[in-house]
Amino acid sequence: MKQLIKTIHSKLKDWYYYQELKELSAAAFAIFIVWFLYNYGKIILDWVFTEKGQLYTVFFMAGVVICIAIKMYYRVMVIKYHDKDTQIELFSELNKE
Repeated sequence: MKQLIKTIHSKLKDWYYYQELKELSAAAFAIFIVWFLYNYGKIILDWVFTEKGQLYTVFFMAGVVICIAIKMYYRVMVIKYHDKDTQIELFSELNKE
């Protein structure tokens, strides 16, 4: 399945109209987002201000912050070890006893 997706993606990238397809996809997605927010924005906003919605929002934002911290940690490790001939092992110091 993975090979099939790679093959389709490579054939699609070689296609003459690939750039136009990307631009049309982005425009369609933007139109969908505007339509979705226009129709469901008030309902979503009312839900966010409930107690359960605030709890889910806090956990979602904490997850985003953790992902950004991991990404920054990885970039620092890549910058630190890019000249050395060592393999980067993320969080290896956490497993030391």
